[in-house]
Amino acid sequence: MTPAATTASATSPPATTRVQTISFARHGQAQHNVRAEAKRDAGCSFDEFIETMRGDDAFDADLTDAGRAQAAARSEEVDVVVASPLSRAVETARLLYPGQGVVCCEPLREWMGEMQNSRRRAASDLAAKFPGADVSNIAEADELWEETLETEESVATRGLAALEWLARRPEDSIGVVAHGGLLAVLFDPAGHGDHTSSRVTADSVLRPRFGNCEVRKVTMTTTFADDGPSFAIAPAA
Repeated sequence: MTPAATTASATSPPATTRVQTISFARHGQAQHNVRAEAKRDAGCSFDEFIETMRGDDAFDADLTDAGRAQAAARSEEVDVVVASPLSRAVETARLLYPGQGVVCCEPLREWMGEMQNSRRRAASDLAAKFPGADVSNIAEADELWEETLETEESVATRGLAALEWLARRPEDSIGVVAHGGLLAVLFDPAGHGDHTSSRVTADSVLRPRFGNCEVRKVTMTTTFADDGPSFAIAPAA
């Protein structure tokens, strides 16, 4: 399955322009980034950050107790909640938006490859772990993860596919829980290969790296054109 294939279930016919309110969030603290994030905050090199994370790597890493406490801060009600199908994102979404269902969106996954924390469990296992989670948009098996590290361009392509999927949904307000790497590539193109700047105009509110469980509410205006959609993102009023 290609990342773009997961957009097929979004059935709302596009208008020329679509305006939605989106609350983007990064998942809460997870098993693999406790020490690595502390070192990053202290100014370590990127190589040390990655090696520390590698040392704490875990398959489909769960939230820590601290991460659950971060997510329990709650967020305001939205029309629909969407999350990456990795456990830490789904659990964060359920805690941030209690009582609302969570729709899993494959393109919202973290940068894939090399480490086990970026692998996801089978869709049926995810649904059993989080009853009520909507896994209808993802394949049963993880068909995207590979041993080699995903390219930055591929991450950007997935991020753009996720934005288009959101824009084609019928809801006007959406809560989104994703990952630091994906959000950085998508909204800070100057620092990550400049793969999205032709499609995404993001206000500075989205450019800085997201902290664990940080929520940023924006207005996303999508313009649909023959050569693909473009997205203008600004702080919500």
